[in-house]
Amino acid sequence: MGRAWATSVWLVFPAIVAAGGTAFAVTRYRRHSGRRQVFLLVSAFVQKHWVAELLENLIRALDRQGVDLVLKIPPHDYGGHGQLQQLAELRRNSRAFLGGFVMAADCAVNHVDFERFCRSLRIPIVFVDSSPFEHVRDYPANVAFVGCDDAEIGTRAAEWVARILKDRGLLSPNVLVVASTEHADRQASFAARLRAEVAFAELTINDQGRFDRGRSAGIVGQTMQEAHRKGGAVHVVFCTNDEMALGAVDAAQKRAAAGEDIGDLVIVGVDGTREAIATIDAGGTWFRSTVVQDSKRVAEAAVSTLLKLWAHESADVKTFIPTTTYPYGNASEELPGPGSAGRPPRPC
Repeated sequence: MGRAWATSVWLVFPAIVAAGGTAFAVTRYRRHSGRRQVFLLVSAFVQKHWVAELLENLIRALDRQGVDLVLKIPPHDYGGHGQLQQLAELRRNSRAFLGGFVMAADCAVNHVDFERFCRSLRIPIVFVDSSPFEHVRDYPANVAFVGCDDAEIGTRAAEWVARILKDRGLLSPNVLVVASTEHADRQASFAARLRAEVAFAELTINDQGRFDRGRSAGIVGQTMQEAHRKGGAVHVVFCTNDEMALGAVDAAQKRAAAGEDIGDLVIVGVDGTREAIATIDAGGTWFRSTVVQDSKRVAEAAVSTLLKLWAHESADVKTFIPTTTYPYGNASEELPGPGSAGRPPRPC
């Protein structure tokens, strides 16, 4: 069984992890294949680069405890059906593991299946990033959650955007939110907070981004085209992950290259991935800020929680890791003024 799992890691890992991370993970697994193992079941959408960073940190945290990580990725299926097939396989082979981590897809639809899966196992399960259980009382005794609070993420992003808009004197800005049906609290809390801070903001939410860079680029490009046709502009694009924010950058650059006046656009993302932070730091685009989910802290807390559950020690059912905003503080003074419409902002 161990050899088959190792083959799975080798085949699918390069699709989501940079070459250095791939080499580290595969050599670790093969070098210590006789050690205890835990599994990580992720959802099928592979463009979520924060997952790759979390994976690297989980490997490091587990390695220090003498435990190996086995990665399972279902066939591409955004709705989560492929993930449910993987659950059935894991249930049959659960004795090979001391526990597992799960990044659940489509939690609302698949809630019952996840609950049955967890209750059928004797090993501990820690959900990371998303959970099918809403309340602490709903969690089985062997299950916990570690991640960031989606409501906090949305609120933090809205407060950053509101400061920018107020400093610019925009009373009725056009704000586009590119989101997904997953992590819906991010867009819901963003909208609620922004409306409280900027009462006359014109807010459009599109939840079909699916954490995909290309889909986001299409949504943003179409929205900008429609606003331009009506003689207006999109002032802010908030994307509920960094891949979609980078897609928004792609769309803005494409329209600017075609000669369209982009105006003083501001793009904000979520996750704090390496590419997002590098893009913000480099300047030359409209990507201004990202809400950072600290993948290292999430990984450390998830491993600690899993090992406590395995040892039948007391562990928090839900652990939220605080987020931060990057760049830190208010960068509104760096935004281009009215005379620089169509040019990207200076770097922070």
